Amino acid sequence: MQRKTFIALLMLILLSLNSSCWSSHGVSPQYLWQDKEEIVKVRQDQPSAYYKNKKSIVHWAEKVAKQPIPLLTDKDALPPSGNKCDYMSLSIYYWPNSSTPNGLPYVKHDGLVNPEKNNLQCYDAKRLETMVSYLRALALGYAVSGREDLAQHACTILDAWFINPKTSMRPNLEYAQMVPGKNSGQPSGIIETVNLVGMLDDLQMLEGSQAYTPERQKALQKWFGAYADWLHKSQHGQKENTAKNNHGVWYDAQLAAFYHFSGRDKLAKSILQQVAKKRLEPQLAADGSFPLELARTRPMNYSLYVLRAYMTLARLGDILGVNLYDAQTSKGVGLKTAIDYILPYVRGEKVLPKQDVTPWNSNSFLLMLHTANKHYKDKAYEK
Repeated sequence: MQRKTFIALLMLILLSLNSSCWSSHGVSPQYLWQDKEEIVKVRQDQPSAYYKNKKSIVHWAEKVAKQPIPLLTDKDALPPSGNKCDYMSLSIYYWPNSSTPNGLPYVKHDGLVNPEKNNLQCYDAKRLETMVSYLRALALGYAVSGREDLAQHACTILDAWFINPKTSMRPNLEYAQMVPGKNSGQPSGIIETVNLVGMLDDLQMLEGSQAYTPERQKALQKWFGAYADWLHKSQHGQKENTAKNNHGVWYDAQLAAFYHFSGRDKLAKSILQQVAKKRLEPQLAADGSFPLELARTRPMNYSLYVLRAYMTLARLGDILGVNLYDAQTSKGVGLKTAIDYILPYVRGEKVLPKQDVTPWNSNSFLLMLHTANKHYKDKAYEK
């Protein structure tokens, strides 16, 4: 009887370890953009308001696993460096110049996205977007099912993009958001790696799998550490750091997240400690709005976007002991004030005086709000 009890207890422990899908060699007790508790619910076949059911998630991952991996080296065009492993993209609001025979230099139409940005022969933005979506599908698929084949395919993508020297992205964005006829890249291009912050959640989901080894984790930490150094030291990075709108906030969020992942929490924490004075103070109005975002041609989109950046920083603060959820400016306003300002517009109870020139989507913001509400515990935020 004792032997049977011991075996049953051992099986229960092993099942518990397997169901968690994250191991001790990770760096964060929580995700930045995803909800770990909700994902566990899905794994246990419980309903979730924020994720599809297990069957749908696994089906999505299986479809992705059959797709070829999009690589930077697939493009025909050569970056100015002559190395296809350098990321290259088009500044999305710039279009051919109708007043010149060759269309150069491109001219800006703020808020109107040039579909040429998705030209895979020339640019990498679509590839990066696709890679991130594939990795998310596979990581979620593994997290809810424990299937090693999905984790293995996710690691194959990680190797191709960040580890294999023949195909991996060099840790810089020197040629991001170039304007044909004007420049080969801009500081604002740094915004294009925002989704790599969310990718850190995927890496946590893969922890516990046989494929995501400590050696792979170290190699990825090395890449993100090198990219963080480029963000901090490069001319593009230093310029983006001075941006007054969402670009500056996302610069901080990226740099802090990548410092944290690469094991340099002291540097990450120093960024977080400056957020209230450096970013919130000059950006957040007394009513909770962000005037610089409201002035754009996509005011709702950018208001939600900058709030996501601030909530990302607040989540990092949760991990590193810096409370940004309750930080306030000299006007007595803070992140919660900003959330309360925008929510009636998200719910359709109010309409901004200036309408977005293109449709906006609040899904990512609402998931971030859900995770932020673990701190605020405001029932109104869960409606």
